[in-house]
Amino acid sequence: MFLAILLLLAGAAVLYAGAEAAVRGAAGLARVTGISAFTLGALLFGVDLEGTGAAIVASAQGEPALATGEIFGTVVFLFSAAFGAALLFSNEPVPAPDAVMIVAPALHLIAGALVISDRFVSRLEGGLLVALYLSYVVLVVRYAPEARHRAHELELRIPGRTLPLRSAGLTVGGLVVIAGGATALVVGAARLVAETNLAAGFVGAAILGVLVSLDEVLLEILPIRRGTPDLATGNLFGTLAAFTSGVLGVAALVRPLDLDGASATAFLAAAVLYAVVASVFLVRREAWRGTGAGILALYVVWLLLSARI
Repeated sequence: MFLAILLLLAGAAVLYAGAEAAVRGAAGLARVTGISAFTLGALLFGVDLEGTGAAIVASAQGEPALATGEIFGTVVFLFSAAFGAALLFSNEPVPAPDAVMIVAPALHLIAGALVISDRFVSRLEGGLLVALYLSYVVLVVRYAPEARHRAHELELRIPGRTLPLRSAGLTVGGLVVIAGGATALVVGAARLVAETNLAAGFVGAAILGVLVSLDEVLLEILPIRRGTPDLATGNLFGTLAAFTSGVLGVAALVRPLDLDGASATAFLAAAVLYAVVASVFLVRREAWRGTGAGILALYVVWLLLSARI
């Protein structure tokens, strides 16, 4: 048990170090192009390199329930604990993004639901999910508001070609470190499943999903506190689209996935949380502390229910 916990903590620490380097590098490259804050959040932070890496490694090592649990648990944690905390710490209501950007991830959620309805994701289904996510990328790049008007706000004023080269190096180096951290996390999680009576899907959703997503708390709180809520909401809805289609699809391409009951429950929780947050944004055009407290309460309910499965 001690070794399993140690591997989980060490893997999380290595994963964060690699992710920070990768995100900094990729953000530098993205800023050179002058993309909008929402697009940056949806496509750069939304992929969540730590969570994606852990899911791929879990699938490759023959731990499909850990992979799917982690995938859906990441979404649950982001939409409840991370975004809920950001709303509670916000000094003012968080404005809603464009309605199209709120509704678009619903298509990916529905596609994910159809694919996992038999609790199995084949490689063919995985390929279709990846293609669907690529359509989301195209939509965000072409449609996301402000994309053509925020270049000067995101530009890094460093002369010459040092920035792109340095950013590319950070990105590649960070991805290498992420692979090592993800491997340690999955090995630790597998040991925890073997040494306890916990379901693999629950360990993936409630433990792996949280460990790989703790940085998402800062990615939600800091942009909102610093007056760039588009970055936070882009990360929020972009992660939902990425993990219910693209990341799930890539993990299935590596190895077909079987879901257990805890993984399916995590997907259901993610769908409920998205419905709540999207409804608040669409109806009220903003969200604040009441919504934050509500989704945090839903997170606690999910933890209690899923622990019994």
